[in-house]
Amino acid sequence: MKMELDYKKLGLKCGIEVHQQLDTGKLFCRCPSLLKETGGENSRIVRRLRPVASELGEFDAAALEAFKKGNYFEYLAFDDCCCLVELDEEPPMNADREALETGLKIALMTKASIVNEAIVMRKAVIDGSNTSGFQKTMLLSHGGSIDIGNKEIGLQSLALEEDAARPIEQKGKKIVYSLDRLGIPLLELATDPDMNTPEEIKKGAKKIGELFRRTCKARRGLGSIRQDLNISIKEGARVEIKGVQNLSIIEEAVKREVQRQISLIKIREELSNRKIEKNQLKNNFVEITDVFSKSDSKMIKATIGNGQKSFGVKLSGFDGLLGTEIQKDRRFGTELADNVKAKTGLKGILHKDELPGYGISEKEVEKVKEKLGIEEQDGFALVIGNKEDCITGLEAVVSRCKQAFSGVPEETRNILENGNTAYSRPLPGAARMYPETDIEPEEILKKELKRIKKSLPLTVEEREKLYKTKGLSENLSGKMKLSNQACFFEKLLKKGFNATTSAVLLLETARQIERETGKEIQKTDIEKILLMEKTGKLTKDIFAEVLRKISEGNSVEESLKKAGTGNTSSKEVEKIIEEIVKRNSKTIQEKGDFAVKALMGEAMKELRGKASGEEIMKLISKKIGESKNA
Repeated sequence: MKMELDYKKLGLKCGIEVHQQLDTGKLFCRCPSLLKETGGENSRIVRRLRPVASELGEFDAAALEAFKKGNYFEYLAFDDCCCLVELDEEPPMNADREALETGLKIALMTKASIVNEAIVMRKAVIDGSNTSGFQKTMLLSHGGSIDIGNKEIGLQSLALEEDAARPIEQKGKKIVYSLDRLGIPLLELATDPDMNTPEEIKKGAKKIGELFRRTCKARRGLGSIRQDLNISIKEGARVEIKGVQNLSIIEEAVKREVQRQISLIKIREELSNRKIEKNQLKNNFVEITDVFSKSDSKMIKATIGNGQKSFGVKLSGFDGLLGTEIQKDRRFGTELADNVKAKTGLKGILHKDELPGYGISEKEVEKVKEKLGIEEQDGFALVIGNKEDCITGLEAVVSRCKQAFSGVPEETRNILENGNTAYSRPLPGAARMYPETDIEPEEILKKELKRIKKSLPLTVEEREKLYKTKGLSENLSGKMKLSNQACFFEKLLKKGFNATTSAVLLLETARQIERETGKEIQKTDIEKILLMEKTGKLTKDIFAEVLRKISEGNSVEESLKKAGTGNTSSKEVEKIIEEIVKRNSKTIQEKGDFAVKALMGEAMKELRGKASGEEIMKLISKKIGESKNA
């Protein structure tokens, strides 16, 4: 289904909500933000959740749908990154100051209007991703803009919120979550629907990601940044696509959603042309298990043959429509199946447009038509399972077919690997939000904002210019400018440390040791090492060895000793070189000036970490010259 689309004519509008994890402690407790391997948990807790009414007595539609699934939840907790706050057994603490300040920096960088008080709100979520049944979030600012090159994109809001628990597996009605991710701070920046092409949307997402990374507090790795796309076209409706983690798929996701909405509008028009009305669709569900009692279909034998039942429903006027392709490799029947899967434990549906098939014969199809009262323009859908799930599943089918008369339903959808999407839940409404009573509002003082404003991070262009003047290579500059090390690196430059030495130590040497050991190297230790190198107390060639000792829990000074270094004076170094030259007098006589290289290996081995290679070479040359003149 390849075609060029005129996005202007279609009236494409898109806004983005970008969720960025922060590299700070957890938001509403003082636990560190760590992601753990399953199997190492210290406890498991089982919970069930139920929706609560808002202050106006209303229930959120998304919460109600999640509740109807009847799931229960098992949570894995870890002693070193979880506490009673994650378990919802203790009141939350005030927001982490570092996370809050990072959010305020973003607000200032985008020239947004910052709130006087950041009030924590509860957002109803009962899919199990939060033990309390709600997510805590606080609005920091509204308004502001970002520049994507060809236009300014308006911003709606910036919020600081806690990330959800991490889903591990689902077995039937039980969903297992890990609590390690629950509570990690998230910044959520939402734009106005100002982007009108897939290319603009990708640019907007990239610009916001760059904005977060400039703070040096953005966590890295898969899942640390997630984009939600809000997309609509002129005759369609707003659809939220959740969980886009990769920039490379954004354009394709937008194109495919636009195509889906166009296809749904065409289905609406076809229903109108056929003079079909919504009220012709009825919840008249008929058991048809007996039709397949002697079926040769392997699928039927594996289900109905094991005691499950089959029910069907007539879909008046829908002949041929369920087989209509709405996205590449997805049909309207797939949309119905998604709704059934989301609301029941069933695997999907069978429908008239794909039968005979799956081993189901033409004769069996005719019997189904007869039992359901199918006429020429009608379609039908079948489900297989226990009676309760079958009825719920067919109710979902009829409900979704009724929505087809309006064209595009407003809903939340999940991104799939190829850029297609699948139904997730209804769009949440205002009924899901209500005040958090356990946390006092955070007053945002003008003097605090004035202080934060003085430390706003440099732009990418400012960093590139600074790094170039300090002699940093283009390669290292490219790695550093959006690294979480950039802010610390710039402090080191102000203190007069060598740009290249500092960058290599931060980006390569220290990072490698952290990957090997799983231990973070503290910035204070990095600075001490650079100071010792600058004053000649150690050399670059043993940076890795010293850092490895530090990661084992030693101080910098202890690490230097264990690495075989110490305070060696220039006189002591010179004396060692003299002895090496004396021991190799025969080599010097045979090779003359070329003996320098021959002696370097021996000298470097003995003086490793006590003098630089350049200094050692100069001394060897000097001592060889003196020995010749002696």
